[in-house]
Amino acid sequence: MINIEKAKKEFENHINQLALDDFKVPNKKMHMYRVAGISKTIAMKLGLPEEKIQLAELIGLLHDIGRFEQYKIKVSGQKFDHGEAGVEVLKKDNYIRSYIEDSNYDEIIYKAIYEHNKYQLPQGLPEETELFCKIIKDADKIDLIYEAVFKYWQEPERKSLVEEGRLSEKMLEDFYAHKLTDNRNSISEADQILRFTSFVFDINFLCSLQILKENDNVSKMIDRFNYQIPETKEKMQEVKKIANEYIEEKLKGTVN
Repeated sequence: MINIEKAKKEFENHINQLALDDFKVPNKKMHMYRVAGISKTIAMKLGLPEEKIQLAELIGLLHDIGRFEQYKIKVSGQKFDHGEAGVEVLKKDNYIRSYIEDSNYDEIIYKAIYEHNKYQLPQGLPEETELFCKIIKDADKIDLIYEAVFKYWQEPERKSLVEEGRLSEKMLEDFYAHKLTDNRNSISEADQILRFTSFVFDINFLCSLQILKENDNVSKMIDRFNYQIPETKEKMQEVKKIANEYIEEKLKGTVN
C-alpha cells in the first residue's frame, strides 16, 4: 500500500526546502492538493482497488512538482515543460522513493506526470498507464476550471482584459466542433475563458463530467465577467449553453 500521509509530509518538506520567494507557490501547492483529492474521487468512482486509488492520489499530489523548478529559474510559457521537469525531479537521485517505497508503479507515475500537460496522449500506451494518464488529466482540468472561477483574474486590471477582449474565430471554430482549443490561436485574454470551457470536450470519464455538472463551475466561470463587447457577450452565452448541453448529453449517453 502507498502511505499517502507520508508522501504529503515529504511534499511539504520539498517545498519548504526550496525556500521559493514566489507568490504563486501557495496557490500551486493548494492546486496540487485539490487535484490529488479529485484524482482520488475519480479513481473511487471508477471502482479501482484501494492501492490504485492511492496511486491516483499520489500522481495528483506530484503532477505539478516541476512547476517549482520553473519558479526557481523564473521562466514561463512554452519555454519550460513542467511535466518533463517533474519527471526529472523525481528521477534525480531516485527521489521518487521518498514518496513510494515500491518501484512497480514508477513508470506509470513518470508517464502520467510527463503527459498531464500535453495537448493529447500518445497512441499505444499500456492500458493501465493510459488509465492513470486520463485520471490526472481529468482531475487537473476540473481544478483549473475551479481556479478560473475563484483564483484567476482577481485583480481589476486582469479581469478587465477578459471583459474587454474579443474571441478568436479559429478557437471558436474548434469549440463549435467540440474540440479542445489551441492557445496558439488566441487573440485576447477572453480566449482563455473559451479555452477553459473547451476542457469539457477533453474529459475522459463520465464521473468527471458529473463532477463538473455538480459544481457548475463552467457556468460560474463564464458568468463572473461583464463582457464589454456585445458580440463577445453573446458568444460567451452561446459557449456556456453548448458546453452544458454537451455535459448533459454525454451523461445521458446521447453523444459520442
